[in-house]
Amino acid sequence: MGELLRAFGAMIPLTITAIPYALLGWPLLAAHRRRRQADRFSASATAAVDMTLALACVLVLCLVTMPVTGAQGSRLSLEPGTDLRLALSDSANLWQALGNVLMLSPLGALLPLRSRRLRSLGRIALGALAVSVLVEGTQYLIQAGRVTSADDILLNTLGAVLGAALSKRLWHRLDVRPAVKIPMQVRRVCEAPVRLRVPRSVWDERYSGVAHPQRR
Repeated sequence: MGELLRAFGAMIPLTITAIPYALLGWPLLAAHRRRRQADRFSASATAAVDMTLALACVLVLCLVTMPVTGAQGSRLSLEPGTDLRLALSDSANLWQALGNVLMLSPLGALLPLRSRRLRSLGRIALGALAVSVLVEGTQYLIQAGRVTSADDILLNTLGAVLGAALSKRLWHRLDVRPAVKIPMQVRRVCEAPVRLRVPRSVWDERYSGVAHPQRR
């Protein structure tokens, strides 16, 4: 547990500090969107999702760039399964493996709610794999004192896919329905000939035969 706190202990006060800012920004963003959207629930829900995504991205960025206290430098572990075997034998490594699973799970769960192009488990897996490779490569380049591991990439991808699978039923709940367009009424002149049936007058009865012999 001491090693786990040494690696991730600095994230606890940072998370506690960032959550109130996210809670403050949520109603402000929701109020701004209510001016353009008639659906109040959609405006509030999309604002909550966006603020949660922003909070998750900030925390992941801080976790990647924050150095580990007392560590000399980053090291590579490119053999798959090494960290998983250690996680099964040591509780500290187990908690670290669970943290890797949960790191990208919020992004996998919430991004399909806001992007229709990501509404596929395969696309979520590819995106999470690319982000995880970028995260692990950044950790190694800046020498933050963390381990750049192939198992971390696999666990991060697995966590994102699990998050997307759990939220799959809610992917279409926040879609903004297009407004129904009511066609404008256009007055058109009828091109067909109009026949008026006018009762014959006395004049028509008397002189129709003279003027129009064919009508007899």
